[in-house]
Amino acid sequence: MKKALPTLLFFFFISAAFSQTTTVKGVVKDHANNTTMPGATVLLLHIADSSFYKFGSSNQNGEFILLHAEKGDYTLQVSFIGYKTFYTPLKIDGSQQEITVDDVLLSSKSEEIKTVEIQDEMIPVQIKGDTIEYNADAFKTNPESNVSDLLKKLPGMEVDKNGTVKAQGEEVQKVLVDGKEFFGNDTKLATENLPADMVKKVQVYDDQSDLSKITGIDDGDRTKTINLKLKKDRKKGLFGTVEGGGGIDDDVNAMYDNKFNINKFKEDMQISTLGMLNNTNKQGFSNRDYINFVGGGQNLGGNFRNLNNNSNGVPISSGSSNDGLTQTLAGGINLNYDFTPTITFSGNYFYNQLDKDVQSISNKQYLTGNDTTNYKALENALENQLSRNHRLNIKYVQNIDSSQTLTLTGNLIYADSKNVNNNTNDNINNTGTYISRSKADNNYLGDYYSGTGDLVYGKRFRKKGRSFVLNLTASGSNNNKDYHILNDNNFFFADTTTQQFQSEVSSDLNYQGKIAYTEPIAPSTYLELRYLHSNYQTDYDKRFFDINPTNNNETYNGNLSLIYDNTYAFDQYGLGIQLNKGNSNITTGVDFQQSTLTGKIESRNTSIENNNLFILPNFKWNYNPGKTAKLTLNYNTNAQQPTIEQLQPTIDNSNPLYLYQGNPDLEPEYNHVARLRYFMFNQFNFTNIFAMLSGNYTTNKITNAQSFDSLLIQTTQPVNVDYDYTISGYFYYGTPIRPIKTKINIGYNANYNKSIAFINAIKNNVDRITHTIDVSVENRNKDIVDAKTGARVTLNNTEYSLNSSLNQNFISTQYYTDLYIDFLKQWSFYTGLEYTVYNGDNFTDNPDIPIWKAHLSRRFLKGNKGLIKFSVFDILNQNIGINRTSQFNYIEDQRINSLGRYYMLSLSYKITRFGGKKKKDPK
Repeated sequence: MKKALPTLLFFFFISAAFSQTTTVKGVVKDHANNTTMPGATVLLLHIADSSFYKFGSSNQNGEFILLHAEKGDYTLQVSFIGYKTFYTPLKIDGSQQEITVDDVLLSSKSEEIKTVEIQDEMIPVQIKGDTIEYNADAFKTNPESNVSDLLKKLPGMEVDKNGTVKAQGEEVQKVLVDGKEFFGNDTKLATENLPADMVKKVQVYDDQSDLSKITGIDDGDRTKTINLKLKKDRKKGLFGTVEGGGGIDDDVNAMYDNKFNINKFKEDMQISTLGMLNNTNKQGFSNRDYINFVGGGQNLGGNFRNLNNNSNGVPISSGSSNDGLTQTLAGGINLNYDFTPTITFSGNYFYNQLDKDVQSISNKQYLTGNDTTNYKALENALENQLSRNHRLNIKYVQNIDSSQTLTLTGNLIYADSKNVNNNTNDNINNTGTYISRSKADNNYLGDYYSGTGDLVYGKRFRKKGRSFVLNLTASGSNNNKDYHILNDNNFFFADTTTQQFQSEVSSDLNYQGKIAYTEPIAPSTYLELRYLHSNYQTDYDKRFFDINPTNNNETYNGNLSLIYDNTYAFDQYGLGIQLNKGNSNITTGVDFQQSTLTGKIESRNTSIENNNLFILPNFKWNYNPGKTAKLTLNYNTNAQQPTIEQLQPTIDNSNPLYLYQGNPDLEPEYNHVARLRYFMFNQFNFTNIFAMLSGNYTTNKITNAQSFDSLLIQTTQPVNVDYDYTISGYFYYGTPIRPIKTKINIGYNANYNKSIAFINAIKNNVDRITHTIDVSVENRNKDIVDAKTGARVTLNNTEYSLNSSLNQNFISTQYYTDLYIDFLKQWSFYTGLEYTVYNGDNFTDNPDIPIWKAHLSRRFLKGNKGLIKFSVFDILNQNIGINRTSQFNYIEDQRINSLGRYYMLSLSYKITRFGGKKKKDPK
């Protein structure tokens, strides 16, 4: 009897469950002729989040049956190819064993329906060709959320604390609004300043170059892009937000956070303005965008070359905009205007000013290849950075006729910056003995301006697939810098002082021309012939003047000064073939590149010339089995020439502790890049899978070899190594867990790099592996409560063939939770906690850092347009900026001053007026 009891209980619960379920029946008919429709797709969706619940199809008589439907509120969705999708709400209260719905009448998409309101399908994700499309309404956001908050909820999308957006593991480089430019390629200005509730669809794709769009043959020039498709009622009207906030921190310093964004959209015009003024470290634009504003990093404050750094670093926990204390002033205007149906114009201007104070303490442990000479460097730095940047972008597109297109783009950048840097650096050997000390007091002033113009003309001929494209580009820039250097270096046997004025001027003038011709050679098969010529001219003049501390007289130092000019030019001849067959698209081709690098170092009376021939194959395969999956494979090659600075044969000893020696025997790098990507979304069980595997193999890789003398003075020289390769992987899996009404998200990133490094002329194989796994759980019904919790673990491992005792292992674990509650209709409460735990035997200190924040807000005024909010940041006052880096010959633990606890009261007003002015009632 005891053994039978569980079985009886099991059948009891099963029978009880089925006794409480309901069968849903109905008939599907054609609306026009009232005939039954066999083979129609019938779905029962949860009304709260439109998630799939039951599935069926109509039989030969047009009848459908959905069995065992539990009590609840649902949406009945019926669809058929060529017909508009039908929706109707359906409530099952559990009192009936069977419900027969009214006849479902489907209307052809060509019919005009005035009495029935048709809505878009609530399928969260669809794959349309090269595009992954998210239905924004399927991912609930809070009333005051911006686009960035929406993106954080989309499967396969990541937004880090700096605002950088990644899609399926790759950084997004451009955000469009209804296919139009929004402040150029500035991703964060769009995601941080546009409200989430205006977005209907979020489309993610690799945008092709203008040439590829015309010829139809992929040239490999891709830009990861997000397009925000607006809701129909938001495409015409005035909307935006004005917000002002003030508060104090624990030291009773005034805190402020003010911003506005106002947008006016019409059918033929979009105007957006925005501005911000704050001292809460909010920039409104990503770090990558900021670097672009100031000329690709050439004019960043504090740009004193740190020769002990190199490109082999693996960040363990990267810095963020929260490092240091920053005051931000920024504003801009964006215009998109359609002059005619065939002529469009877009332009924008943006200004930003950053005033940043940074205090940092760094602990570097150097690995010299010999346990007896390993040492560490302790550095204290105080820095102020002030930068101002202006940027102007314009774009003109004209469809001359149905077969010809002309596109003109241009941009101008002007930036100026000032940097004051004071630091001390103590070098101590592994026995604790003091070796040397350096003290630096450096000032920097600089300005930078650049301009670029681009023209693309395309002609499509009558024969399908035949086309001609011309692309011309020209750019120029000028960069001026003045340095005031004061370095005191103390060794155990002697002291040295370096006091200098350094004047640096660099300019470049570049131009490029490309033509491409495509010809159909067979059904669905096209041939492309292309030619490209590029020319890059650079002039560089850096002069050193030694200052006499007694009378401040300046003496020209020709040994350190460097004056050179160089020209890098190449011709590229290529052909490509594209084959379209069914669900597959294959593009393959090869380019032959003849390049020449010529330069003259005037200050050394030395000439340099390099000539190279490269064969550059490429291949791409797209496979689309349907709207729910996509597979792509890309392979391309490229060549990278060494810079003239890397080739110059002289020693730069502007920093006596870190010397730089060029290498005129460097060969160009040759890179192979391959990437395999897979996307899948199951619209019936709402499971998402995104996967990416990429590899990069480089021959003649240019890396920095380092050596140390008896005083541990470091000399760096670029050298070629046989190879360097990296393998990266990304995987995302998300699926609902319906019994507990939640969704689980699992993300995994892995990176493996194998490189060759030289320390004191000894070859050392270095293997680096980074793993990051992120697991989170969130509720699905977010009408009142939106909760998410999870953990992110990052493991860094570095192994050296030279000496296994130098191997490094670091782990950082972050636990996070977010809770948002709507209550009493107009009140909302939010709290979020990030608890980071650091582990690593190579560091003396592994702190635990909890960052807790919260706010309470109330909506008021008609339409809830007003919002008052009280916020507390870093409730426990534990914020510490930690940057940990593993280089091939040292590890670094850096602590930076960060924004601590503060309290803020803010008031915002939402402007919403859509659809234009209301018509007056007739009298």
